[in-house]
Amino acid sequence: MAGGMLDPRFFEKLGPVSLQSLAEHAGARPAAGAPLSMPVDSVAPLTAPRSGALTYIERLPPGPLPPLPEGAVFVIPPEAEQAASEAGIAAIVADRPRPAFGLAARQLFRLRPITTSSQWIDPSAEIGEDCHFGPGVAIGPGVTIGAGSRIGASSVIGSGVTIGPRATIGANCTIICADIGSDLDMHSGSVIGEAGFGIAQTQGAPVEMPHFGAVRIGDGLRLGAVCGIDRGMFGLTIIGNHCKLDNLCHIAHNAVLGDGCVMAAYGAVSGSTILGNNVVFGGRVAVLDHAKIGDDAVLASGSNVLADVPAGETWGGVPAIPHREFLKQVAWLRRQSGVKRRSRRSGK
Repeated sequence: MAGGMLDPRFFEKLGPVSLQSLAEHAGARPAAGAPLSMPVDSVAPLTAPRSGALTYIERLPPGPLPPLPEGAVFVIPPEAEQAASEAGIAAIVADRPRPAFGLAARQLFRLRPITTSSQWIDPSAEIGEDCHFGPGVAIGPGVTIGAGSRIGASSVIGSGVTIGPRATIGANCTIICADIGSDLDMHSGSVIGEAGFGIAQTQGAPVEMPHFGAVRIGDGLRLGAVCGIDRGMFGLTIIGNHCKLDNLCHIAHNAVLGDGCVMAAYGAVSGSTILGNNVVFGGRVAVLDHAKIGDDAVLASGSNVLADVPAGETWGGVPAIPHREFLKQVAWLRRQSGVKRRSRRSGK
C-alpha cells in the first residue's frame, strides 16, 4: 500500500462515496460543518493521510492539531469535534472511531474475486515453462508463476499474485494478496495473504477490521503444513529471504521477519512485531504484538515473549526473561519445593 494507495491487483475500487453516505454506513454522523457531498475514494493510515482518503483518530493528541492534507476525511471521537471544526478538517464523528472506520471502509474497496473466468486457469495468467498443476488448481487473473513450479491439487492462487520460479506448493493451499520470490516450499493446507485478526469492540457485535495491505516474501521460504501468514492492515507483512517455518506457525498482520529466521512448530508472531535476521524460535513460542526481537536472538521452547529482546540474547520462560535468569528461577523453585531433578538415564 505504497503512498496510501491500495494495490489494484488485489482490491477492487467501489468508490467514490460521499462523506454523508460513509457516516450512515458507519452508524455515525458528519461533524458540524462537514462537507456532506465530499467524495472519498480511498483509505489511509493515520501516519499517511491524503486527500480523498478516509482514516481515523481514536484519541486526540495533546496540543494543537498538526497540519493535515486538505480533502482528507477523518473518523474522530466526539471530544475532537470542536478542534477538527476549528482546523477546517472534514470529519465523521463516532463514539468508537475504529469500528466506525471499519464499517465505512467496506464501502470503498473489496477483495478481488479469485477468478473472473469459468476456466480453472484465467486466460490472463502468465505461466512459466515446465510448470505442473494438480487437479482442481484455480489461478486468478493477472497471476504470474515462474518457470519450473509445481502446485498441488485444489490449491488456489488469487488475483494478481506473483510467485517466482521453482515454487513447490502442496495440496489445498491458498495464496492471495502476495508477491513471493523464488524457490517457495509451501506445504499442504497453508494460507498466505488472508485478512488478519483485527477486531474492534463496540457496544454491540464486534467489528472485523478490513485489511487492505499485502504480503511480501523473499526467496527460499519453507512454510510448513497448516501455517498462516496474514496480509497487512495497511502496508505489508514481510518475510525475508531463506526463512524456515515448521508446521502450524502463524505470522500476523504487518509483522516483519528478517532473513534466515527459523521457527519450530506452533510459533506465533503477533501483529506489527519485528524480528531481525537469523532469529530462532523453539517450539510453542508466542511473541506479543509490536515487540522487537534483535538479530541472532534465540527464544526457548514454550516462551511467552512480552518485551523486546536484544540482539544475540537467549530468552525463555513465561513471561520470557534472559535464559540464565529463567534457569536460576527454576532451580530456586525446585529447592523451595523440595523436588529433586530426575536423572534422564536412571529415571529417578
